[in-house]
Amino acid sequence: MSAQPLLQHPLAALRSELDLTAAKYLDRLDDAHHALGYGRMAKRREKVSRWETGVNDPNEPARYAMAHLHGIPPEAVTELGWPAFLLLAFPDDRPVLDNPWTPVGTVAAVAATARGGSMDRRAFLISSGAALTGIATNWSTAVATPPLPLDATGRRLDPDIMTRLENRLDDLRHLDDVLSGSELLPAALEEYRLLDRIACNATCDSALSRRLFSALAEASRICGWLHFDADQHAQAQRFYITSLRASASAGDTEVGANTMNFMAIQTYTTGNPQDAVNLVRTAQDRVTGSTTPRVCALLHARAGRALSKTGDLKGCAKEFNAARDAFSRGAHDDDPSWAYSITEGEIEMLAGSSALDLGDPHRALHSFTAAQQAEYSATGHVRDNLLYLTRSARAHLELGDLDAACTAATDAFHQNSSVNSSRPSDALDDLRDRLTPHRDVPAVREFLSISA
Repeated sequence: MSAQPLLQHPLAALRSELDLTAAKYLDRLDDAHHALGYGRMAKRREKVSRWETGVNDPNEPARYAMAHLHGIPPEAVTELGWPAFLLLAFPDDRPVLDNPWTPVGTVAAVAATARGGSMDRRAFLISSGAALTGIATNWSTAVATPPLPLDATGRRLDPDIMTRLENRLDDLRHLDDVLSGSELLPAALEEYRLLDRIACNATCDSALSRRLFSALAEASRICGWLHFDADQHAQAQRFYITSLRASASAGDTEVGANTMNFMAIQTYTTGNPQDAVNLVRTAQDRVTGSTTPRVCALLHARAGRALSKTGDLKGCAKEFNAARDAFSRGAHDDDPSWAYSITEGEIEMLAGSSALDLGDPHRALHSFTAAQQAEYSATGHVRDNLLYLTRSARAHLELGDLDAACTAATDAFHQNSSVNSSRPSDALDDLRDRLTPHRDVPAVREFLSISA
């Protein structure tokens, strides 16, 4: 199992928002502790850092003092547990997390997400663990309930206009294959805000209402993905959760399952891989028997990738075999419009990345070669191809082939200069760190020089 980067702790994010050092925070917490009748606290300098790194958890009086300090209802301390109750201190997140899973609640969440948050919490998720599982469960329950039409007092939505809006989202999907998140994000946000305004003011029948909510779900999913690609994790998750709400209001299990697929990528990249597995399992349970083989292939492949992050070799292999089997059944007329991205090359690239994380670079290179033979790199998925070039370089490095590693790494570096995406850039930085001990080798020295 590969190491996962640590997220910023909610307490650290709160202190940052309040501009408080650990010592000053303890002073305020001590006052709240005393005001609640618990007496004075021992204010050791390392106490806060131990809480934020997970070395120690605060005792119950300290937790209630924190709730008191941040205006959090005391019952949340026991209902949500540590540190989840601290998330309630971020008011910008409440409409997304707490609104009912109804069309009215969805419209409110969409509007709140369109406004954005008050701070840029790049290394911070607004939900994880049991709270994230609860969101997935709420989606699974709500999406099974027949949706109601929008009840707004505005102009009636025209079916032709709705078709044009859907086509614009399809253009965004294809542009995402070749542009970086930072390049495409402004245009995606404008599309999202346009749909938000329409949802707040339009009246439509049940069929059009479902289409509008599905479009909102997809626009929100795209915005979540682009924020993730720009390394803005809190905003990404806000958009993903809003997408789930909109898909539930549309009764659209497939677009919701695809959002779960993207949420899983963020979760196993920045959080707990088992949470990612749980998300994909929820999506699989909901669409089984009601979707196409291509969608099943996508979810099997994503489950395999998530399981590789947990170290589950057998489970990972089983999911990728299921993904290949489902994909072999071919395309269907009722495949979702976004299903074009599910290719043989994509499945093999994910399988190769999983093998690499599971410590099998030989199998990884076998899958990477199979993906290239499927002409994955020629499909226009520039950013994804960059990631897999860096992973091929890492596989060669682990096999001791420094020349091949540097060839792939150099190719990735030159291509990334035109894309400037955060994930390939981070992968290249990791490669530099891995190659630096071999700087005496000419090929390594040359790569380190050009990529400096």
